[in-house]
Amino acid sequence: MKKFIAMILAVSMLLCSSVAFAALPETDGTQASNYFASYGMAVTAIGSGRLQLSFTCSAVGLADQLGVANYQVQRKDSSGNWEDITGFLSGSTKTNTTSHSFSKIFYGVAGETYRVKCVFVCVKGGTSEHKAYTSIKKKAT
Repeated sequence: MKKFIAMILAVSMLLCSSVAFAALPETDGTQASNYFASYGMAVTAIGSGRLQLSFTCSAVGLADQLGVANYQVQRKDSSGNWEDITGFLSGSTKTNTTSHSFSKIFYGVAGETYRVKCVFVCVKGGTSEHKAYTSIKKKAT
């Protein structure tokens, strides 16, 4: 009987953890550190090959500077490898703030798959932390 109860509990825990992971949005970028309360980004196909790139971050307390230092768009080639197609593009930062969000539009090609690599930055009291982040892949429509 004890083995049966243990097996039921194990199966229940497995099912509950699967449901919890399935409930997370695929663009969830919540990360944490001593500088960042959270950071992440989402790539959304908006039609005609265009992608909306949405960046957001928040600091632990007031930051002297907070945001995205730079970002780079990559395209998946026919071999399944990621190729850099934009070089490093300037991001956006805000001063004396606890949070910063902004969006950019990227003009791609419908049917191609893209992702974005970026570097978040938080400066507080003369010291800083940088966090590299890679988005999920998204097919342009």
